Amino acid sequence: MERGRKADPPSEKKARGTLKPYRDAGKVEIVVPGDPPRMPDYLTAEAIDVWQEVLPRVMAAGVTEVDSAMFARYCSLEALVRAAFKADDEPPPAAYLTVLRQHEELLRIAGPKSRVGVGVGDGAKSANRFARNGNRNRA
Repeated sequence: MERGRKADPPSEKKARGTLKPYRDAGKVEIVVPGDPPRMPDYLTAEAIDVWQEVLPRVMAAGVTEVDSAMFARYCSLEALVRAAFKADDEPPPAAYLTVLRQHEELLRIAGPKSRVGVGVGDGAKSANRFARNGNRNRA
């Protein structure tokens, strides 16, 4: 194995617009899709509805079979929160909403801030690597 920075796959180069066919013609990229989460048998009918509704979003975010238990807990809790809001008696406990938000962040479906580490949304780096030239912090 050669030392130094490893070459980017052709799909990343194509997305950036830096693909050079004469250089990358012989490269083969192997794409292995992740296994989808497995639905456990203990979910209620309402939690199954949440599972079916949210599954495409979590699959797009990169959730795999390893995250099945956490995704099942999220679906169960989301079903409970929805039932509490529909009951109109009183809102769900704040602890439910906090844990639900934490699960959404862990599953990367909570919004742009939950995907900062992935490089999508507000936290993505600028494509211009010279953007900070001339703007040094002076202490």
